Amino acid sequence: MKTCLTGLLALMLFSATSAFATIRFVSAQGAGQYTTMESAGAAAVTGDTILVGPGTYSVPGLNLPNKRLIWIGAGWDQTIAQLNGALWYFNSAGANRTSIEGINIQQSTGNYGLVITNNVDSCTVRRCIVASGYDNFRAGGGNTGRGFTVEDCILILTANTNAPNVTISDANYPTVFRGCVFAQQNGITNSATFTGGASSGTLEIYNCVFLNSHYWLTLNTAGGPVIAVNNIFWDWFATGSVIGTYNAGSVFDYNAAPSTPAFPGTNVLTISTDPFVNYDEAVSYTGFNADLHLHATNGAALVNTGHPSLLDFTDGSRSDFGVYGGPKPLVDNGVPNYPWAVNVTAAPNLVGTGSPINATATVRVGPAY
Repeated sequence: MKTCLTGLLALMLFSATSAFATIRFVSAQGAGQYTTMESAGAAAVTGDTILVGPGTYSVPGLNLPNKRLIWIGAGWDQTIAQLNGALWYFNSAGANRTSIEGINIQQSTGNYGLVITNNVDSCTVRRCIVASGYDNFRAGGGNTGRGFTVEDCILILTANTNAPNVTISDANYPTVFRGCVFAQQNGITNSATFTGGASSGTLEIYNCVFLNSHYWLTLNTAGGPVIAVNNIFWDWFATGSVIGTYNAGSVFDYNAAPSTPAFPGTNVLTISTDPFVNYDEAVSYTGFNADLHLHATNGAALVNTGHPSLLDFTDGSRSDFGVYGGPKPLVDNGVPNYPWAVNVTAAPNLVGTGSPINATATVRVGPAY
């Protein structure tokens, strides 16, 4: 008789120590060293990697100043961090180069998602879902965060009618988004996708998809320029949608959008029908109810027509527009760059207790950066 073990198991369940770092494993089912993310974070020291196994974790805040950590979940379909009003901070210069990958970060009450503050710099978030009623990322607007990079993520603004999806740094540091989905759920008014002040740095946006935006940019004209290339804008908010305010030296090139509002820049491709395989404008976007691959007919004009310098890494052609067309396309389910077992099947030997058990595993891993 074969038994399928419930839940996903990490290939590495125990601590592995080197001269530089420790791998710490968190399991909601008790299979690891820790059962909570905060206990693993409290025990960790700079340079450690924290593997967060499948499950839903109620997180009473993660404020770990002066710790540079690598957080890796099993994918956004498996590892869910419920912040419940608390905040996840990138805090103090000692946390520079902290990274998070493969986690579904949910803020269930009126607060921010990830807060970058106290001069922390060069942090990275990859293959995550972040969904909150206020800023999903907040580096400026009273916080003193510096540059950060977000790749292959889904950022959903879920509730507040005045909060932006992202507040970029006020410290003249660059902010970069590649291959991301920005969604503002239906019924949210007066919400910008990006906001920034007079001292904000360059905002770079490549191969992203924007859904249901109302005010795309509310940036100070004295702040850094925007560089936006190979992006798709669809399903603008029903009334009064605008591109917004930004530095006059900004560059918009090879973007696709409907004719209203008029999109700035060069090589703009006007689209009049839904370019995606499956996207229902009547359904509030959650990250799981749409397929944003380009439709074979409606999205055909966006295939292999991106900026000549941005190539498809699989065949060397000019990249497609949108999240699946960049040099490193969005990975379904936020599969991280770490091997996780998605199915372990055991065939018990019936000789008796202590006998070996034959097991087979199916493993998935996302592409390396």
